[in-house]
Amino acid sequence: MPSRIKDVDGGSIGAGGGSLEPVRGGKPVDSTTSGSGSSAGSGADSVHITDSARALASLSQAVEASPDVDTGRVATLQQAIANGSYSVDPGRIAGRMLQFEQDLAGSGS
Repeated sequence: MPSRIKDVDGGSIGAGGGSLEPVRGGKPVDSTTSGSGSSAGSGADSVHITDSARALASLSQAVEASPDVDTGRVATLQQAIANGSYSVDPGRIAGRMLQFEQDLAGSGS
């Protein structure tokens, strides 16, 4: 019988603490054809996880394991600011902002 994971918002893949509850209704759908019918033949439920899904799960785990903040980079910037060697290039910032706006305009159409 298919199951639904409770208390999981679908935002992450992993071993969460959600419990399972039965899913009611619906009939099996054959993912290999667009017509009705089941390719399993025996009426048993089955799941096929694609290579893409496995890669996504692996990538998700890698992202979750990586730190949110690059503490080494933060420390370097803090030191540069403290000793006065950090400089801001307004032309570079303006150029990046314009490029960002152009990218947004291009993706919206």
